[in-house]
Amino acid sequence: MAKEEITPSEKILALIDESNLLAAARSCNRSLDWLSIKDFLLDESNGGHGEVVVYIGLPPVFVPEFQEQRARKLRFVHWLKTHGFLVVTKDGAPSGDGHYKADVDLLMVVECMELVQQYRPETVVLVTNDPDFAHLAVSLRRRGMRVEVAALDSGLGGDLRGAASNILDLKPLLMRFESLRQAGDLPPAPRYSEPNSIREEDEEEESARPMA
Repeated sequence: MAKEEITPSEKILALIDESNLLAAARSCNRSLDWLSIKDFLLDESNGGHGEVVVYIGLPPVFVPEFQEQRARKLRFVHWLKTHGFLVVTKDGAPSGDGHYKADVDLLMVVECMELVQQYRPETVVLVTNDPDFAHLAVSLRRRGMRVEVAALDSGLGGDLRGAASNILDLKPLLMRFESLRQAGDLPPAPRYSEPNSIREEDEEEESARPMA
């Protein structure tokens, strides 16, 4: 569905589950242009304004095998902060076989209820396709807020679709971004995607990736 036009005075609060957005981009074989995503969510080109909060699970601290990856991830966090994003991080924990667990869903829900009290937005945009956010969407609408869900329309379940005021299909936006892999070259997916200006030249091994 197309993004509806907003008035310049409308406050927007957008909350991004980074790992969920990254998974959507990977499924389209695209890297992420974070500044374009920010503009899309806030509709800045049409005078919209607000805040974008990115929730990121970090590789475990004090675990040697994850420290190089953690350092790169923290550079990404710094890049986001210096380009106008608010960032909330959560330290992960090893989950075996070189992976780690860093689920930010509960943190995102709790913070959302606190932020809407402080910021009082007219519209809240949830960037996720996780059906567990359906109850949050309904709760926000009951408080008089418009709730938009930004995700791949094809992967959105009925519960979250029915709970939202409007669905923003991310596929047309993602397909304008740079291809993640060159034709005929299929290296393993990177552990995470950084903006083009700070991405590593080489793809990383798929081991040690965060688990949803």
